[in-house]
Amino acid sequence: MKTRIFILASLLALSYLNMHAQVTIGSGEAPHEKALLDLKEGNGTNKDESSKGFFLPRVKLASTADFFGTNDHQEGTIVYNRNTSEKTVPAAERVSPGFYYNNGTKWEKLALGYTNWFHMPSIPIKTSENKTGQTIDLYDKYKAQFSAASGNFVKSTDAPATIPYFPSATDLYYYVTDYDPDVFSNITIDNDGVMTYDVKAAATDYTFMNIIFVLK
Repeated sequence: MKTRIFILASLLALSYLNMHAQVTIGSGEAPHEKALLDLKEGNGTNKDESSKGFFLPRVKLASTADFFGTNDHQEGTIVYNRNTSEKTVPAAERVSPGFYYNNGTKWEKLALGYTNWFHMPSIPIKTSENKTGQTIDLYDKYKAQFSAASGNFVKSTDAPATIPYFPSATDLYYYVTDYDPDVFSNITIDNDGVMTYDVKAAATDYTFMNIIFVLK
């Protein structure tokens, strides 16, 4: 009788999981509507805050070619590797502690560090005449180059048609970190990336302006 009750309970649990494709673990709260699996802690006002983290599987990979307990590579698998490869392993296949994902043919280390700034692509700035209140839309110039709209876009054979770019001018902060003060003056930049400047002399061989974009 106990066996029948256990089997019935198991079937009911499986039926519930099949009917509810979205699952919350750690809380009685419903999962977020966009999540298949939602890890939460507690209920009520603190339901979106946790005091604990999520541990990925911790493994000891020998190399990037290591199947690790399977007969092939499983694309999309993510693990935390705790091992450092032996020096006998080819340099290109060595691993070190850190997060790794499997691309279907080997393990790749997740690059968690990132740079949130970059130089604006090179553009011509007209300095042929002394003039005040000139403007350049920095974001528009950047987008034109990255989206292949500049008219002078060249790529390698298998490269995508465009380069990914930030979709809105307000996604970025804009900076002029240095410039030639003998040529430019009164430089300002608005929140949409439009730069206003004065030209007080013709450019020389040493005239420059350094423009930086920073992701908000």
